[in-house]
Amino acid sequence: MTNSGRSTPTLAAEDEEMTERYGAAGARGVHVDIDLTKDDDDDEHAVSRDLMPNELPDPYTNDRLAAAGVQDDHVNIDLTQDDDDDERAINRDLRPSELPELERQHRPTGHTTCDFANASCGTIYAGSRVELVDGTFFHIRDIMKAPSGEQYLNGIVMKRTWQIMDRIGLNGQLHAVLPKQKNELCMIIKTVNDKPGSSLDDHSLVRISLEDVRSIRHVIISNDRFPRHSFREQGLSVDSSNYHEIEENASLVCRWKFVESIDVAARKVTAFVLSPLDESECDQSCGLPNLQKFTAFRSPAHNSHKSKTKAPRERQHHEGEQTYISADLFAGAGGATTGMITAGLDVKYVVDFDADACHTLQRNYEGRIRDVRHMDMRDFLAVIQGAQSDDEYMVDFLHVSYPCQAHSWLNRGQNRERDLEGISLCYSLREILLIVRPRVVTLEQTNGILTKEDGQHFRALIYDLTKTEYAVRWKVLNFAHYGNSQPRKRLIVMGAYPGELLPPFPEPTHGPGLLPFVTIHDCIGQITPESLFDNMGLGACPRTHAPYNPHTQLRGCITRSGGEGNMHPGGGRSFNCRELACLMTFPPYYQFAGGISAIKLQIGNAVPPVVMKAICEEVVRSLRRSDEEMEAWRPEVVDLKDDEGGEEGDMAATRVRGARLGRAEEPIVLDD
Repeated sequence: MTNSGRSTPTLAAEDEEMTERYGAAGARGVHVDIDLTKDDDDDEHAVSRDLMPNELPDPYTNDRLAAAGVQDDHVNIDLTQDDDDDERAINRDLRPSELPELERQHRPTGHTTCDFANASCGTIYAGSRVELVDGTFFHIRDIMKAPSGEQYLNGIVMKRTWQIMDRIGLNGQLHAVLPKQKNELCMIIKTVNDKPGSSLDDHSLVRISLEDVRSIRHVIISNDRFPRHSFREQGLSVDSSNYHEIEENASLVCRWKFVESIDVAARKVTAFVLSPLDESECDQSCGLPNLQKFTAFRSPAHNSHKSKTKAPRERQHHEGEQTYISADLFAGAGGATTGMITAGLDVKYVVDFDADACHTLQRNYEGRIRDVRHMDMRDFLAVIQGAQSDDEYMVDFLHVSYPCQAHSWLNRGQNRERDLEGISLCYSLREILLIVRPRVVTLEQTNGILTKEDGQHFRALIYDLTKTEYAVRWKVLNFAHYGNSQPRKRLIVMGAYPGELLPPFPEPTHGPGLLPFVTIHDCIGQITPESLFDNMGLGACPRTHAPYNPHTQLRGCITRSGGEGNMHPGGGRSFNCRELACLMTFPPYYQFAGGISAIKLQIGNAVPPVVMKAICEEVVRSLRRSDEEMEAWRPEVVDLKDDEGGEEGDMAATRVRGARLGRAEEPIVLDD
């Protein structure tokens, strides 16, 4: 189908997503629905095109998945370096209108509040929701009057979910980041410097004039699950005869917020959040407490895989100090796993497709990790899908480090087939989440994924999280700020299960005004002759260069073959394997399996343990805080018989709403 005009809307338009994402590529391509609309005037209709064979790989065409092993005769290309030379891959610049809006006082001296205002569409009040002339929506928080007598509105902008991060790429409309559901909205919030507290405070308010208002709309603000509170509960459904009528006049529901965190000094947007609304941000009687959402999400009715054999949170309760269960996928040599363990997490299982990496994990954590799986992700998915009980693979915390080489701007496409296989792995995330159901999930990637191929594969990752109803935040972190010896920048994505608190990113510990940056000497100075066992003292090659000060940061990046900054400060040689491992913050006693090339590969692909420890400590704090809140939660049962026509004691005529003190003595059962 070509984009030659308006296509006929169908019911599929209500909840479009990338279809058959694992379909065969080959010569026939993969058929995927792509929405090419930019605004409401295009009616959100989906058009389709066939992907070219090189756009989406078939993950089942080869015996191994991406980056499966590196043979000794393979020419190593350093693809794990930073994309620091590509500023597009990190943060976006502020638009000219954004900074004045943030710095503006929303209740300036001499300005007064009004009870109402008369717009062209009628009388509006504080709390009214309106559609604006540009097709967006507005939740009016305050009606203000300037000393001149001019009235204006303070409030929060809302957009249709398909408009969030909406952009046209070189090959057409880019992947959505939220499910495309008719008349569903998302708030647009801006905060300053990742400041804590509610996102809906005065700093997030936008000022508009009365002339911007087009019409008054019925918008419900709720964090209840789709399609609760929507026009669908009024018996309406979307078809070609009423498509535009529903879009123009039917009720709308806002369930999400998109938060951009602005570094005012740098004049850049540096962090992002897509999250369901909190109960406190919702309309009265339209908000669900966290425990209620958590229970609903784990209920058999919501679970598309199997019924649970335990009460939703029964597995979280232990005697004494809480211990949380974790897992690491694409674990490699155990950089992330080491960070998890040092942060106090109990590692249930790890999975990797490289035999040497799995042997490394077994050498270091025999008895500490319950299960080390040497298999590719295709096989692991088959195993967990066929498990007798979901409890076998459910964890509190899951970390995933998908292969990054295909997403790096330094990758010039020397091995396109392997790149495509690596890309296809990222499309397994939603299947994993639906079975493993971690309370918190993190992903680590090269920041090139944000912009390479228009960021399409990054958008797909975010969509998989939001489609599964996870709250998600992402940011490019400089690992040197967390105790790493090199200023390595990586994208970190955090997701939180429905009803869970979304952990913040850890605060930097090193840098100006903090601890000094970790130096080369700090890392390799801890090496003793006893730590140079096996091949760890080998791997250094003669180099001709002058000695330099070891009390500085590593100039280059540690990569799969050592890295371009691989020069020992003493002069005359490169770093050996043990030094490279310590520079990556592995402990000096850490054992590696395999030959020199295999060891360097494992080190270069690792997440620095010290950085993962900082992230996991924040995750553990968040899980504990979430558990404490849920332990202190007591439900208040409200009789709805007058509204619903139910009899006294009729469960169908009751609904639970939250009370923040006390304790829930019984599990809560929700009607769907």
